[in-house]
Amino acid sequence: MTERVFEDDRSWEVSGGGRSIEVYVFDPKTTDWAQGEVMITATEDAGYDSQRANFTISAEEATRLKEFLIRKGY
Repeated sequence: MTERVFEDDRSWEVSGGGRSIEVYVFDPKTTDWAQGEVMITATEDAGYDSQRANFTISAEEATRLKEFLIRKGY
């Protein structure tokens, strides 16, 4: 992996140039409302004009994303 990638037990992030994408897998042992969901966060740090967008997908949707990337050779 490149230096701009960070990974731990529940999240994966890539960042550069003031922008980042984080993929966070909710832990079912500590969260009762997000069972099996994955949150994707896109962030752009631009001072007062910073932007952040969150989107949550189900475990099935995350699996389909993974399978799509594998089919495309990633």
